[in-house]
Amino acid sequence: MKDQVVERATTAIATGALANPLWLPHLEKVLSLGLSSLGIVWLLVQIFYKIKNGR
Repeated sequence: MKDQVVERATTAIATGALANPLWLPHLEKVLSLGLSSLGIVWLLVQIFYKIKNGR
């Protein structure tokens, strides 16, 4: 049973590595957009709390 799990995990990782050129550019765009959005939200939260606390 444990050998099957390891074999399936290895197969999944190998398949992902082979498909890497197909999904990597899309993943990069999504992560870039997501991190930019989180940065903007964090900045707005910081501004809100600075204004609210009067600093």
